Amino acid sequence: MGKTFYAKLAAQNLKKNSKFYIPYFTASSITAAMFYIISFLTHNPALEDHQTQTVFLQMGTYIIGIFAVIILLYINSFLMKRRQKEIGLYNVLGMEKRHIGRIFGWETVYSYGITMLCGFAVGILLSKLFLLLLYKLTNVTDAFTFFIDSTGIAETLILFAGIFLLLLVLNRIKIHLSNPVELLRGGNVGEKEPKANWFLAVLGLVLTGIGYYIALTTNEPIAAIRNFFLAVVLVIIGTYFLFIAGTVALLKLLKKHKKFYYKTNHFTAVSGLLYRMKQNAAGLASICILATMVIVMISATVSLNIGANDVLDTQYPYDYTVTMYNTPKVDGKSFQKKFNNAIAFDSLSKTIRDEHGTSYLCVEAFPTANGNYRLPTSTDEYYSSNSTHFYFLTAKSYQEAMGVPLSLQNGEVAVYDANRASLPTSFSILGQTFQITKQLSRTPFSKSAALGDTYIIAVKDEQVLDTLQKGQEKALHGFVDASRTAYAYSLSFNTDGTPEQKINLMHSAFSSISEITQSNNGTVSSSVDCRQDAENAFHEMYGGMLFLGLFLSILFLMATVLIIYYKQISEGYEDADRYRIMRQVGMSRAEVKKSIHSQILIVFFLPLLVAVIHMAGVFRFMTLLLKAMYLGNVPLFALCTVCTVAVFAIVYTLVYSATTRTYYKIVSPAKQA
Repeated sequence: MGKTFYAKLAAQNLKKNSKFYIPYFTASSITAAMFYIISFLTHNPALEDHQTQTVFLQMGTYIIGIFAVIILLYINSFLMKRRQKEIGLYNVLGMEKRHIGRIFGWETVYSYGITMLCGFAVGILLSKLFLLLLYKLTNVTDAFTFFIDSTGIAETLILFAGIFLLLLVLNRIKIHLSNPVELLRGGNVGEKEPKANWFLAVLGLVLTGIGYYIALTTNEPIAAIRNFFLAVVLVIIGTYFLFIAGTVALLKLLKKHKKFYYKTNHFTAVSGLLYRMKQNAAGLASICILATMVIVMISATVSLNIGANDVLDTQYPYDYTVTMYNTPKVDGKSFQKKFNNAIAFDSLSKTIRDEHGTSYLCVEAFPTANGNYRLPTSTDEYYSSNSTHFYFLTAKSYQEAMGVPLSLQNGEVAVYDANRASLPTSFSILGQTFQITKQLSRTPFSKSAALGDTYIIAVKDEQVLDTLQKGQEKALHGFVDASRTAYAYSLSFNTDGTPEQKINLMHSAFSSISEITQSNNGTVSSSVDCRQDAENAFHEMYGGMLFLGLFLSILFLMATVLIIYYKQISEGYEDADRYRIMRQVGMSRAEVKKSIHSQILIVFFLPLLVAVIHMAGVFRFMTLLLKAMYLGNVPLFALCTVCTVAVFAIVYTLVYSATTRTYYKIVSPAKQA
């Protein structure tokens, strides 16, 4: 044989099987393009000073790399199954397995070349567009120059060379182990009807149930972050087991239900699903998991971006808050005078407004029973993120800060609930029992919405505050430094000016407060919170998350469409002969079409239904994760989730409509006798 024989034969094979390989090349090229784009963004010098974006983008490269391996392995397995008869024919005609391996080697080279050529063309063309989108979502204003990323090209070439080499090795192993006669019959031999594996079905139900249980019983944002990975893994494994074994068990039960089963459309649909469910189940489970990921990512990231202002209003009610920790009671007027004299207001000196100082006591405690709260009993507990945070101040201090008159009697308090939690109407802490007589609508503090439950509590007078402070110092004596149980002082104010001026003022304020507190021998610590600085950080973080969510959703949607497309083609060719026989024994074209739709409806919409159930099961869990990022607006997240599900369902239905027509053309062509 000539040296070019195998290369020409490989090219002819790809052309002959274009119906299967064009979607394959499309998927591999888009995946390569997306990997190059995310690598281009990661290495872009304009983003070097934006560490949050770099972290998100690096995470994206790992996810896309893993995704590329999985999706190309899946498509390759489908292509190899479709070409079993062709490989068997080569064997029967006298071609040795090593020769067939050479053909597949050339096909792999062509596939790699086409993927890289198209992938880089699309990736380079769209990389600037995605960079502009990232800038828009994150409010980054740095100047940038467009360039072709040589590092990204090298990483993409190496990754996909490794993937295609892996595919070639797997294909050659399969060819080496194959039996020519079995391969020739491969197109006519379907999956044996699987037995109902009740153990796997029950195990899948148990694993999914445990995942749901974790999601439904987790009550703290930090615990939600800690348990997230475990819950996700359990639900994913459980979903695969339920689709692989649970669907078979369900179909077996339907088959035993004679009134349901012995109807023309039900009979063919249930029998067809049972006949090859072992093959379908993994694909259906993959569609379900991908759909769930898309819904979760889009709804969560969109909620964060829309709710960014709510987060800022809760966390930073003032432009600036200067805080001194571990202090004795501060003479507010004296401190404000020192601070105002030290700070360099520049052009903003005449625009300071709403200035007020507040002395308060921060107490961390844990709920016990009947509205009682106990203090930590160890250093680990004291620094636990699961504690409840109490900010105590006098009614007079609150009135001076917020302009809201408060009149409280002995044992009475007014409460601001930062996280919409549920403090009992009557509660006890540090030996004091309080009755809530008024709910406050505003807070004088920045960052009052901590990850745990947080309450700002106004008490009657200084005497009550002193009693609480001494009680806390005594309770924590021995494992917490006394300075940490002292008072804190917060000075908040608003200014006018541009975002740049406000950031500059923040640095000046920090420098000034450091100078003022140096005389305290290092026992007093301080901080300066600036709303504008936080707003920039929030938009950068949330925008980066939205960008990554949209980016990955494009890939996951592509994977979903491809899995559905290949599954429909595969089932179409497998069903064609069976439905032709049904026509010959008396089924009308209308009955055939009705049976097809009955089966496809089950196959298509079961993953979507389970994905929606998964989303409902983890909804509360997701609200805790969003709360950890300071978004407590549950109605907003619910609305975004409903809208995301609705949009995804529309896209999913369009895919269903398109692939159903393809399936029906294969199974029941118009000119079929």
